[in-house]
Amino acid sequence: MAVTRPWTRHVSPAITAVPLVRYMGKGTEGLQKMREEFEAEKEGIAIPTQVRWLANPRTIRERKQNGEIAASSVVFVVKGSRLAQSLIKKGIKAAGVCYRVEAFTNAGPDSRCELCCGWGHIENKCGSKHKCG
Repeated sequence: MAVTRPWTRHVSPAITAVPLVRYMGKGTEGLQKMREEFEAEKEGIAIPTQVRWLANPRTIRERKQNGEIAASSVVFVVKGSRLAQSLIKKGIKAAGVCYRVEAFTNAGPDSRCELCCGWGHIENKCGSKHKCG
């Protein structure tokens, strides 16, 4: 008889304020380095896919070179909502620096905001002063 395993959900947490000087540009190993640091600092964590920038890397690089930004946001995948919730509660370390972790929800054009009833964004990105009635 085959053993059935419960379906495991992959969850995407996000980190803001990731220093570009460490993870983007010449002489860095990029976000692969961050992934390795996460896995080295937190025993038992496995990140099955690459850590990736939330914004377009070319845009981030240009804004960095223009002196507009020194940090940006990344998203990564972990296996299971229990681990994701633990990271959101406690944060995650990379190279001895503790980063705050947030839940990441990808909003598309068919996403509807529960605050303003507008389309294309969700509540945490709502800039409208008008609320649903």
